[in-house]
Amino acid sequence: MRPVAVRLAAPGAADAPPGWIVLRPSACPCCIGRVQLQVELARLLRAKRPAGIVLEVAGDDHRAGVASAMREKPLSDDLVLESEAP
Repeated sequence: MRPVAVRLAAPGAADAPPGWIVLRPSACPCCIGRVQLQVELARLLRAKRPAGIVLEVAGDDHRAGVASAMREKPLSDDLVLESEAP
């Protein structure tokens, strides 16, 4: 199954194309909410396989942490950052 594309966006700036879902984590996904993010994404992918996910993340330093998490297992099995999509 082809990985789902993920686009990182600033909070409130999400522009989701049709079929995409906007995900607004309650905790910073790279600092204290990494496991929470993994669980949320796994549930989302099991419930419905969207065309893509817009993940709202505050600050460039946090985006780098989230991008790093997207490249690691288990997230890398089902997700790919849009800029890295084939």
